[in-house]
Amino acid sequence: MMEWLVALLLVAPAFLLYLARSTWLMDYLIWVLALNRGIRRIVDWKAGAFNPLSPISLTPLVIAGLLFLVVLWNYRGFPAYFQRVARFFAGALLLAFIVGFARNQLAAVYTLAEAIAPLAIMAFAVLHSSQEPVLDRWVKSVGWAAVVVSLYGWYQFYTIPPWDAFWVRAVGFEGYLGALRPTEMTVFSTMGERGPLAGFLAFAVIPMLVSRRWRNLGGWVSVLLILSAILLTYVRSAVVTVALAAVLFPILNHGRNTVRIVVITCAIALVGMLGLKQIPSSDKIGKRLESLASITEDGSFQGRMEIIDYGLAAVLTNPFGTGLGSTGLAGRVHTGGLEAGAAIGDNGYLSILYTYGWVGAGLFFFGFWLIWKQVRLFERYGIRTEAMMMFKTLFFTGAVALIVGDWISSPGAVIFFLFAGYAISPRRELELRWRAQQPRRAGA
Repeated sequence: MMEWLVALLLVAPAFLLYLARSTWLMDYLIWVLALNRGIRRIVDWKAGAFNPLSPISLTPLVIAGLLFLVVLWNYRGFPAYFQRVARFFAGALLLAFIVGFARNQLAAVYTLAEAIAPLAIMAFAVLHSSQEPVLDRWVKSVGWAAVVVSLYGWYQFYTIPPWDAFWVRAVGFEGYLGALRPTEMTVFSTMGERGPLAGFLAFAVIPMLVSRRWRNLGGWVSVLLILSAILLTYVRSAVVTVALAAVLFPILNHGRNTVRIVVITCAIALVGMLGLKQIPSSDKIGKRLESLASITEDGSFQGRMEIIDYGLAAVLTNPFGTGLGSTGLAGRVHTGGLEAGAAIGDNGYLSILYTYGWVGAGLFFFGFWLIWKQVRLFERYGIRTEAMMMFKTLFFTGAVALIVGDWISSPGAVIFFLFAGYAISPRRELELRWRAQQPRRAGA
């Protein structure tokens, strides 16, 4: 009963924001995405029983559903090119849902909501793309959420709160996440696992790292805090993601701020190395990072290569895919254990092909290609906003990150889809350019 009450309390403010048609609905979704799993663990601990189907876990999907309703009511007002993008994604989801419902029953419904959520975020951003201060506020909300999650991560690292220890034992992660002793456990903070935590923090810190515009009041202190929390997750791909984005942003931005970003990145690395030595278990973190130099000899890397071999065979023998609900949490709920879909989930490309099938995956990836094509078209017309450059950075970085995990349905995806919405519909710039051309037309 308590979990339903908490779920209702989490969703109620979202309904009020929805009824008011407020852009703060997005900010609220960001905070619920970041904190709901942590809240669920406390409720389960209080109840003395772990519930893998807790309604608290569904609260982000319910709130994202409200975003989707706003998008649905305003669909006719979207630019024609965005409606085309939406149709390709809808086609992919429809095919995967039909196959998934036939094979996985209600698990397909859960995954459909999970898949619609990031697309609803992007479309909601398109609706408000003429309001750049709103984008800045949303990005800073992600940054503040990352700061809170990082602070809790350090608290978790040094104390191992009883509700977190309770959850680790309940799901059988003891050993996988290290020993349940202070400074000896891998941090997962308020997320459902260390991977989603690292991904969320990595995508959140990238805008803060490359542009002062998107830093919160904590400035560089916040950036360092988030980066330090990433190290406590032991997820090397997150470190590579941040480093790659720091390099790509000035390159894609025609070299703008290159020297400043390089200097700042080097300074952060130096401070990080000095601070790392003060952290208990720093030798484990150091060895984890050093293994990047000999990655082909690493057990985790070899395991991923085996997943690729296995996944390719599974994809080639399943042209129609396994449908929505076959991977991730929904897949585990439906089958009761870790099966093929769960393993393939460690490679985002294979996970999408395995789930959507050959045709569905083609529609899905073509939707992203249309977004990229539209952004490039704007550039050819001389429209280059900072949000567009940030999107291009995240597009390339995300394409690399997809090799090691399907981040598209993870909390970290919120930043990507926010910038995608603003990049694909730079209405303010188009309006200013149109107005600037009016006197010439009148005189012609």
